[in-house]
Amino acid sequence: MILVVIALRDGVWSFLRQDVNPTYVLFLGLFSVYIGQSILAPVLPPLVRELGLSELQGGLIMTFSSVMWVIFSPMWGRRSEVWGRKPVFLLALLGYAVGVGAFGLVMQLGLSQVIGSSLLVWVLLVATRMIVGMLFSGAPPASQAYVADTTTGRERVAAMGLISAASGVGTILGPALGAAVVRLGLVAPIFLSAALPLVGVVAVALLLPAVPPRALNGQRPVNVSALDRRVWPILFIGITVTTTMSLIQFTIAFYFQDRLGLSGPETAQAVGAGLMASGAAALFAQVVLIRKLPWSPVALLYLGLPLTLLSILLLIFSADFAALTLALVVNGLGTGLAFPSFRSAITFVVEPDEQGAAAGLTSGVGGMGFIFGPALGTGLYAVNILLPYLVAVLVMVSGMILLVSHPRTRVQRTHQLTT
Repeated sequence: MILVVIALRDGVWSFLRQDVNPTYVLFLGLFSVYIGQSILAPVLPPLVRELGLSELQGGLIMTFSSVMWVIFSPMWGRRSEVWGRKPVFLLALLGYAVGVGAFGLVMQLGLSQVIGSSLLVWVLLVATRMIVGMLFSGAPPASQAYVADTTTGRERVAAMGLISAASGVGTILGPALGAAVVRLGLVAPIFLSAALPLVGVVAVALLLPAVPPRALNGQRPVNVSALDRRVWPILFIGITVTTTMSLIQFTIAFYFQDRLGLSGPETAQAVGAGLMASGAAALFAQVVLIRKLPWSPVALLYLGLPLTLLSILLLIFSADFAALTLALVVNGLGTGLAFPSFRSAITFVVEPDEQGAAAGLTSGVGGMGFIFGPALGTGLYAVNILLPYLVAVLVMVSGMILLVSHPRTRVQRTHQLTT
């Protein structure tokens, strides 16, 4: 009987492995984390204030995590050339679960005044977020390099859009899930955020086919410099996109609360609704528009960046819930086009044995934007609530200027992709 059960189990999983598109498995793994992150977004600002921490301290918690992300992303990209994409991806998901679980525990101990010093609470929160940044930073380069290894042409652009859509779907579903769980306490969504990636770990372990490491027999993985003339213009544009995203992400809850005069729970609900709408728009851009528009990744940036700029201007001039939500929807469309296009663009300018290193740089750029964004945004917000968004306008304009003026991006804009 035991042998029959084992045989049936192996047969079912063998069947699933043959029929499930690996990109969907990568999507599920990333989604299990991003839904947790979107659960956290509406509750972290009220939690920071409940702990007696300032907006700047809240931003610095995320900044130190991003520092680890920037440091370790390139390393994980190169390590995926040696260990393989799948082991690095699995380690990243587990690392997120452990780090966020520890973060939630410190939050709970601080709220319960088991840890009496607010400074100690802040230090421990920084430390646990650094663990998250150090380990989860392996997931984006591993998934990007996996897609680059297994796809070509427009299929690759569509696959990049799909794995990037994991964030959009998480943004749609996460706030509603968080709103349901928050009734158990403000820290409950954090523990849920830590548990969800374990589902992704099981799915990836069972369903994702392994691809052979590219660096075999003790070979050193190929390195790619961030100053390489093939990649630096794309990386700079990526920094402008991610910095703008972080400036908005880490101030938007404060902005909703202060613009609309909301309480902590009301803020979580209003921001959650706005972010759900933004996530739906990003999902539409990543799953529908990117597949339908027969453009190169750089050409897609010509649409994504102006939409993102428009969304920031709308935020500045919005004063009610409907207008703020519209601004977030436009932002979702813009960043939904820009982020996967930036990730795709770099895979077409490097060699096959450079994909891991290039993916590490791409992921590191995402972290670099979130180094400056949270602390800069919350620090500026403490001076004037509009300052973060005015700075975001300048950042986005600089990216658009490089996009239209640099010879390499002009050439790539007209590059045609085959299916």
